[in-house]
Amino acid sequence: MVIRQDGDLENTNNSYTGLSDVKLKENIVDANSQWDDIKALRVRNYNFKPETGHGDHRQIGLIAQELEPICPHLVDESPDIDAAGNKLGTTTKSVNYSVLYMKAVKALQEAMERIEVLEAKVNALEGN
Repeated sequence: MVIRQDGDLENTNNSYTGLSDVKLKENIVDANSQWDDIKALRVRNYNFKPETGHGDHRQIGLIAQELEPICPHLVDESPDIDAAGNKLGTTTKSVNYSVLYMKAVKALQEAMERIEVLEAKVNALEGN
């Protein structure tokens, strides 16, 4: 594994894990619908400004300020600091993509259920 100077994490098989063992969890219930949240997201193409040092290649993702009214718990804010560790009085927002991915999986499951219902209706109408 390599942590790049720009903060990117690189590994052989692109896998990232989180603790998920049932023995560590309680109050386990099915998640609520994520359909409306995922539908409301604005997925954007962008590139970072040159002065950020994050490269200028085209990327796809979300804008934290656009996500915040929809899913405020997915946006974090950190104080900006200079090279000496001094706070600059400003903050930078970030997106918790790992939770967003789970919301997207749930919405995909909902979409699959809707498709299956529609397919059954079409089959019934066509007499199949």
